[in-house]
Amino acid sequence: MLHVQNRELVMPGQLLAEGGYIINEGAFREGGRVYASVVGLADIHGQKIRVIPLRGRYIPKHGDIVIGVVIDTHYSGWILDLNSPYVGNLFVSDLLRRKVDLVREDIGQYLGIGDVVVAKIKDVNELMRVQLEAGEPSMGRVAGGKLVEVVPTKVPRIIGRKGSMLNVLQSVGGCRLTVGQNGRVMIWGDDPRRVNAVIEALLMIEREAHTSGLTDRVRLMLEKVKSEGGE
Repeated sequence: MLHVQNRELVMPGQLLAEGGYIINEGAFREGGRVYASVVGLADIHGQKIRVIPLRGRYIPKHGDIVIGVVIDTHYSGWILDLNSPYVGNLFVSDLLRRKVDLVREDIGQYLGIGDVVVAKIKDVNELMRVQLEAGEPSMGRVAGGKLVEVVPTKVPRIIGRKGSMLNVLQSVGGCRLTVGQNGRVMIWGDDPRRVNAVIEALLMIEREAHTSGLTDRVRLMLEKVKSEGGE
């Protein structure tokens, strides 16, 4: 039995449901009852229930795609800020996908302080030491583009169900996006006006993630900017 509606705002300790529901993040079970553990939106699909937090820092998870910024170097790699309480460690071998002679090669030619990097979380141990890898074709140092930060918990809304919102941002917005699970988005586009419109759309999504009809509102906003450009 459900005690809340889908997308309803809930508070910690609030009763969500009774019975054999499958619970995910943001909820916990006591006996046969399911309660919210965070402030957020109830998300109910069939027998699955979770709470999408409205706020919160990014906690690294194995397999996540993230966008990091190089903040330090060491003998065999770099330390990246991940928009998180935890930093990421990227070894040069996990960037280049080959063995590197650290005596003969200057790794500074590959990455430097301030560089933006798309990477995947390779491992997170019990001490929250995060190891990254960035050797796939779509990963590594980012060239050009604009970096935007949003609240990490809003990333699923930016992507949308089956990528629907992301598709609107790219196809109607006329830009290419890479979305990191850590709340960072890289945007590339030839028209600065349309790039700025996509940035405004991202901020709208961040503000209004809890509302219905958001994808249509974003589409209309981007179509208006597109038409004003004479296309």
